[in-house]
Amino acid sequence: MYFPGTTSRDDPSRDLLCTTIHSINNNSYLQSKFEEINPRLINRCVHKAREFQWQDVYDLEPPFNRLTSDQPTIPAPNVDVTRRPVAFGRWAMPKLRRELHHEKEEVVIAAIESIADLCHDPERGYEAVHLKVVDRMVDRIVHENPIIQERSLMALEIIARLADGKEAIVSNDGLLDNLVVCVEDQLAEVRIKAAALLEMIARFWKTADVLIRFGFIQVLLGNLLEEENEIVDIHLETLKSMMYGAGKKIALDADAFNIFMDILDERTETGIVSKTLDCLTRLTFTRTGEKMAQEINLLETLNRYLHDEVSNTPSHLVSAMWRSMRVHAVWVATARVYTSAASTIMYCTIKTKAKITASKIKGLAKRLIDLAQNHLNPTIQMYAIKVRLLCI
Repeated sequence: MYFPGTTSRDDPSRDLLCTTIHSINNNSYLQSKFEEINPRLINRCVHKAREFQWQDVYDLEPPFNRLTSDQPTIPAPNVDVTRRPVAFGRWAMPKLRRELHHEKEEVVIAAIESIADLCHDPERGYEAVHLKVVDRMVDRIVHENPIIQERSLMALEIIARLADGKEAIVSNDGLLDNLVVCVEDQLAEVRIKAAALLEMIARFWKTADVLIRFGFIQVLLGNLLEEENEIVDIHLETLKSMMYGAGKKIALDADAFNIFMDILDERTETGIVSKTLDCLTRLTFTRTGEKMAQEINLLETLNRYLHDEVSNTPSHLVSAMWRSMRVHAVWVATARVYTSAASTIMYCTIKTKAKITASKIKGLAKRLIDLAQNHLNPTIQMYAIKVRLLCI
């Protein structure tokens, strides 16, 4: 009865989306729909209604958080693999392609689900690309039924895992136009699937160039400040892939530097902070980015991110801390922020003026020396040593 991507009312961090760490509660979808009913009562009723006993690791004390899921977040009835007809053989894909525009929405949803399941096999994925299944989904991603929208975006994301699938998607201008509409859709469930599709396409430099020319850098930057945290996290990863070469100049012209600084002021999630700093690092590759970093005194901000309670823990206690899963998770998350901040400092201190500014920041030199001694993260060590060498 669990629908991934939903949260329980018992979860204090409940939000519209929960795609990275899912609710630890059973029957979380039912709990979110019937908030006036005690969640424990719902759990007992579902448990008694089952024909067999069901128990998972999330019933343990303390329970484990759920891993990332690619499953739909908009529930649809009777389309799971045990209830829908699944085509097979050499006529499977042609049959499913025809059903994409069937008059009954249930048939369309089942066809999209089957295509998504089949395309996990690369051979079937290439077959779908050859049969122009991507072109048949152009109007499906802007369908009036959000279930069809979401499933279509998920199927395209699976096809986009193939290089030919990425190229087939970006070669269709109509599909890219509709993707812009999906990125700004009213439903967050649709927007996050569109974001995941764009992130997958941007991984390949050849298709990333097409997204840059189509103006997706400006589109994503325009939606960052008002978007949900989970979607912002994906958009930042997409921007990292697109901000190279001409992409950096386009981003700077779209006021990306100030947008990223606003994100650092408003968001505290370690994943978002780390990826925002990575994006700033790419902007500092340019002369304009270096100049803007000096004008706003970016080094002071980066110095703040290098200091944290977990980071100040003595090295002889680190091994004991790793015994705790929760502390380990915090350590890994903050280590990503340190790495990103140190790499940004490294590129910001190439010029002499920036080196002098860095040498005057209180606590920065000592903190870099401490990080250079952190044998648990050689990447941080490398960046910290490089910064110290640049600032000597």
